[in-house]
Amino acid sequence: MLYSSHSQPDSRPSLNSHARQRDGRDFVNSDMQTTLDAADTGDRPVYVGSVDQYCAALGCVDLSSCERDMLRAHLRAPHHCITGLDLAFAAGHFGPRIGLKKYGRIGRKIAMAAGLPQCQTDVSEYLAAIFSLADGRQMETGDWHWVLHPTLAAALSKRGIS
Repeated sequence: MLYSSHSQPDSRPSLNSHARQRDGRDFVNSDMQTTLDAADTGDRPVYVGSVDQYCAALGCVDLSSCERDMLRAHLRAPHHCITGLDLAFAAGHFGPRIGLKKYGRIGRKIAMAAGLPQCQTDVSEYLAAIFSLADGRQMETGDWHWVLHPTLAAALSKRGIS
């Protein structure tokens, strides 16, 4: 199931056709790369911040070195796409669930500091918190594939978390 931040703010996230499968591996098409390169279109749901909102939040949120490592790993991943397992490895843990729980805490911290509401979805609270950071799709393995919001990617770079 793929959740997208480009749904209506008061509805569940909708299917996003940009991420596809080839030979069992995820890849991103050129349309998504164009989306990822955009700094801020203003066409986002309420739980996704602008570059300025994320910059302000990153300036006042207390992030541990482990949390910064996770954000850096996501920003540095090809096309800003990463799995929960890779997020866990970035934090020194082994297993996607612990990685996603930790990343959900980061999402909650940043969302609260930016004044963003939580995404209304049918997934767990810690996964819902991640939607303030990225669009996500659950894979057949149970892990998640996440694409960092372009506005957050720009804010991370501006704040020197790269």
